[in-house]
Amino acid sequence: MSYLKFDKTVMINLEESLTREVLRTNRLGAYHCTTVVDCNTRKYHGLLVMPVPAIAYDDNHVLLSSFDETVIQHGAEFNLGLHNMQAIISVPRDISTSASISSETVPRTLYRVGGVIFSKEKVFSMYENRIMIKYTLEDAHSATTLRFRPFLAFRSVKNLTQANGNVNQSYEEVTNGIKTCMYPGYPELYMQFNKKVKFVYEPYWYNGIEYPKEQERGYPYQEDLYVPGYFEVPIKKGGDYYFQRWR
Repeated sequence: MSYLKFDKTVMINLEESLTREVLRTNRLGAYHCTTVVDCNTRKYHGLLVMPVPAIAYDDNHVLLSSFDETVIQHGAEFNLGLHNMQAIISVPRDISTSASISSETVPRTLYRVGGVIFSKEKVFSMYENRIMIKYTLEDAHSATTLRFRPFLAFRSVKNLTQANGNVNQSYEEVTNGIKTCMYPGYPELYMQFNKKVKFVYEPYWYNGIEYPKEQERGYPYQEDLYVPGYFEVPIKKGGDYYFQRWR
């Protein structure tokens, strides 16, 4: 029996869900922290936040801010990623989407998008700066594709970043994924799956992402995040895909 569970009535009520946060840490000083609906509301939220001694010895840095999922069926796209952009919750979440989250040893989110039901489980490594995400297609009535967009920050938790021309937009293919590094001095970020996936290079800045908790505190609260492209993979019922990212 799970000791913590939020059903869809909480998950789709943003006034409720955006106040509930999840924190996972490891023994190297890194952490993963966000809200239960994976919408970052603070500048120190992120999927992979870690020390980078080469940049600042006593500071943590947000490398991966978020990893947005899109479900595709019959050419129709259903975006699941949530961002607060200029007082509007975006990228758009389809109104037919609902989700629930439960936590035992591993937090598990269950999504229902039309005829698609899939789960997401996140594990944060205790001894490595690595987060692993397991996606399982529980049910689908037709061919289903998952698309993933990584939102990169590569900045201190104390600062915010803006679109700029100094970003290294190059990447290198590695086994079942890519590796990239936005700025000198940072470690390379590996983004890989357990099976072959397609990566589409489509560099783009998402501008005006807001962190309302910083606004409440009177701090700067808007930033731009860099997306180098997206991963895409067909998934079958009962099939699992593991995504892992680490430095």
